[in-house]
Amino acid sequence: MEFVEQYRWVFIAIGVVFFFILLFKGGKGGRVVTRVTADLQVLDPRFQACETVAKYVTFKEGQPDKIEIEIEDLPLQPGEVLDFYINRQLLSRVEVKRSLEAEFEHWSNEDVAFPIVNAGDQLDIVYQNRPIMSGIFQVDV
Repeated sequence: MEFVEQYRWVFIAIGVVFFFILLFKGGKGGRVVTRVTADLQVLDPRFQACETVAKYVTFKEGQPDKIEIEIEDLPLQPGEVLDFYINRQLLSRVEVKRSLEAEFEHWSNEDVAFPIVNAGDQLDIVYQNRPIMSGIFQVDV
């Protein structure tokens, strides 16, 4: 009992942290139902050093889906454009940022339309009408 009294401020601090986590938890996401990811293969050696993320996440019923495609450490100039294709259909034209990255990250309840991505769908990254990276979405376990 003496221990609890001596360190009660720690328990109060922990309670406050949990309260803020619950209070500011976003309305998006939640329990993941399916996650598909694409391991991008580099087709153009100039882009070998790039770090990539390509995933599509479906959450429990009633929650929006999320797509995230990000390429970092691009050997391009800010303002240059990459085209992201899913199943040979243009998803988006993305400008390279000053941080030398290009990203397409959105939730399905936002103003940006994107298709539902399933295992087996193909993702292609194109620069100046030439494919530079490609991958097939697979179920992530």
